[in-house]
Amino acid sequence: MRTYYRTSIILFIILLTYNSYLKGNDQAIELGLTKVNFSSNLDGWTTVTESEQIRYGEWRNNNPINQVGWGGGWGNWGPTVVWENYKTVTSNEFERTSFNGEYGLVIQSIDPFVPSNATQYTPKQLGSYIVSPRIDLSRSGNDHLFFQYKRDRELKLEVWLSKNNESYLGIWEENPSRYINHINVSSLGNGFSQVRIDLQNLLIEMGQILISNDLEDSVISPENDELYIVFVAYDNANRRIGSLPNTIDIKSIWTPSYYGVDQNNEANIEPEIRLEPGTERVTVLGKIGETYELQKSLDLERWEVSHSFTLKTRSETYPLSYFQEDSKRTQFFRLKHKP
Repeated sequence: MRTYYRTSIILFIILLTYNSYLKGNDQAIELGLTKVNFSSNLDGWTTVTESEQIRYGEWRNNNPINQVGWGGGWGNWGPTVVWENYKTVTSNEFERTSFNGEYGLVIQSIDPFVPSNATQYTPKQLGSYIVSPRIDLSRSGNDHLFFQYKRDRELKLEVWLSKNNESYLGIWEENPSRYINHINVSSLGNGFSQVRIDLQNLLIEMGQILISNDLEDSVISPENDELYIVFVAYDNANRRIGSLPNTIDIKSIWTPSYYGVDQNNEANIEPEIRLEPGTERVTVLGKIGETYELQKSLDLERWEVSHSFTLKTRSETYPLSYFQEDSKRTQFFRLKHKP
């Protein structure tokens, strides 16, 4: 009876974990997300490392205990260097790995190198990065990012975003204090946690914060067709020889579509105009190379051309003031192919 009871508990935990995993995947599929495929390569993601010089050695403290002299004291104060050495170390790269047949990523702390006879070393944090291909947010109004992860204590994981692969904005870390209304974290019971980030609404809130701080050039439009997602691992592990390695595992990454994927099938795409609430910005969406007219009206009956332009990207974003008149009257907008 006792064996049956324990077996039932184990089976229940396995089913609960499996169902949570399936639920996360089902939600991602319903949202139209694409699962990153690491089965044969990094699927277009690129790794970046960084290097630091670490000093280590033996220092002896010559300070007399509980003694203080006038004018800075007497004798040989402060540590004496018995021996020291320097080593330039480079963070490890994210690598592909398999989790019971599901491919994902693993990052490991650098190999320990500080010998046992060293009394001290300078702790330096090392960052490892993996950057997504260009991602297109312009195809959906409900973009999300899903991933599952587990980590050892001395490694830290963050997620950044960039609109140009040059400047980056952090959007998630463990126990976040920002954007918490758009982030959901749930435990899967197998050591992994699943993170679900509502990119659409997070970017709207982020845009409002940046604009209020006069950083409008840093705003990432939730309709932008150029976005890069960056996973960042910070290595603070013990550097002493004999220390156990620390790792971070990541799997089940679901993102919006990569830019250019199936774009050849968009010949009949309809133009669209979207107003971003709270940021007073307008995003125009259409086919690259197509010329469109932005028309405005005060009564939805008489329309006049406000602007005419040819799209160089899948979507382009402008301040609302670019189209509005000084008048406080309500205006309506629509986007049409130029005849």
